[in-house]
Amino acid sequence: MDSKKRYKTLKKTLPKNYSVRTIKPFVPTITEDDYTLGYIQRYFVQKANDKNSIIYEISPNTFNTLLANVFFKTVRLNWKISGTDDEIKTVNKKVLIYASKTIPAITLYLPNLLQFSKNNLGI
Repeated sequence: MDSKKRYKTLKKTLPKNYSVRTIKPFVPTITEDDYTLGYIQRYFVQKANDKNSIIYEISPNTFNTLLANVFFKTVRLNWKISGTDDEIKTVNKKVLIYASKTIPAITLYLPNLLQFSKNNLGI
């Protein structure tokens, strides 16, 4: 069966209200309280069946809705944003090594280990 016929056949089997889930990217807003705490929670998602698919940073609400969805791999990170550059880099590198067990390419998505730190923002 050619691709078009297969697609039409499969499409007929889907429920009428079926829709493809679109992922809305999210950028966290950092507050002074976050800097005092020293960490922020960051949430990421990638299609489960394609290790080369786009990795998205998502909101906590989106993360919670996708957590049990078998079509997506999800990761929550405790991202360090306060301390010395060396402390921040060391902690965030360990966090990424752990997260890469679920989403292997996350280290490519987050190359700046000082992202969101006051030192990196020049504050």
